Amino acid sequence: MRTILTILLSVLFVHLLVAQSSDTLLFLNGKQLEGNVLEFNKYQLTFKTLKNKEIDIENYRLFSMKWNGIDTTIYKYDSLEGNFLSQKDMKLFVYGERDAHLTYSSKFSNVLGFAVGSGAGYFMHYDQSFIYISTPLVYTLGTLIFPTRVKQRKIKDLQYIKEDEYLRGHERVARAKRTQSALISTLIGLGVGFTASLIAN
Repeated sequence: MRTILTILLSVLFVHLLVAQSSDTLLFLNGKQLEGNVLEFNKYQLTFKTLKNKEIDIENYRLFSMKWNGIDTTIYKYDSLEGNFLSQKDMKLFVYGERDAHLTYSSKFSNVLGFAVGSGAGYFMHYDQSFIYISTPLVYTLGTLIFPTRVKQRKIKDLQYIKEDEYLRGHERVARAKRTQSALISTLIGLGVGFTASLIAN
């Protein structure tokens, strides 16, 4: 028992040590990447991912990085370079994007898209009419009418959720994720429905 306990404590210690020593990059599109910063200069940095892959990343793609436990903001307001938002507003926008990447899912629209696609696929074979093949595109465009919601229960830090730029950033990523998922789920449903009709008839 002592040996097992020692091994478990050692594994936990190593895990905590690695977690504390890792660096984090926050991109302008809200995505995060963990690993270690190897080199950093005015124009780019060299980063080693958790999968031990070394990559070069241009600084203009980043909002901030956490390096050696210190948060450093890389983004700077500069209208000549296309950075039209202030540092504060861009922070809110990127945080909204980040939280959408981490927490947003569109299960209802995916299930509905699969059902709609299945029905269209079934009748496409049954009626021998390929007009139903446009169903995934029509359904996906239809989802754009409805707004997205911030899922507060899944977000750790709620201090920004009433800020306009935060909501804009969240909406951009959430809508993109929902649109992509709606298209894929409807296409899958179309194939399943067509196959089912082929077998049944």
